[in-house]
Amino acid sequence: MPIRNTTERWGHLSIALHWVTVVLILSLVTVGFVMEDLPNTPFKRDLYLLHKSFGLTVLALTALRLGWRFVQPTPALPDGTPVWQRWAARGGHLGLYGLMIAIPASGWAYNWASNFATPYFGWTLLDRAGAVDRELKAIAGVVHEWGVYALLALLVAHAGAAFYHHYQLKDAVLRRMAPWIKPAG
Repeated sequence: MPIRNTTERWGHLSIALHWVTVVLILSLVTVGFVMEDLPNTPFKRDLYLLHKSFGLTVLALTALRLGWRFVQPTPALPDGTPVWQRWAARGGHLGLYGLMIAIPASGWAYNWASNFATPYFGWTLLDRAGAVDRELKAIAGVVHEWGVYALLALLVAHAGAAFYHHYQLKDAVLRRMAPWIKPAG
């Protein structure tokens, strides 16, 4: 399989970026739900630092994915796909990309508005704001939290559509992004 996309299939780079992003997002969401309830210990602080660093990694990978997507062809949906499903697929992908930008960006804004330096695996990307910005912190917190719920809903719909294509329609939509999956029945 080539590294570049074709109009028939995703290339190695697109597949790798997709699955690395999936693993990171699911890990970040799991850790995000758990870490708030942990007692204030060095472990919790370190977990927050890793959460922030991996969140910024998702932001960078999303920028890379979008750049790659703009310069590469996108595999076409199967012939006969209804117009409403094509629009739903486009809208779903736009929503996923938008949330993969908004969630880490709002986490970054929340962190900065809380007057913390922005860490990235031990480096400081952005120094402290100098004071707490309560308004920005409140807005960023809401966007970050509710963005995660919206992302989870879109991920369920996205995976559901892929499984529908695989098991009901028995086409190659899922296998193009997961080539290790055997054809359905």
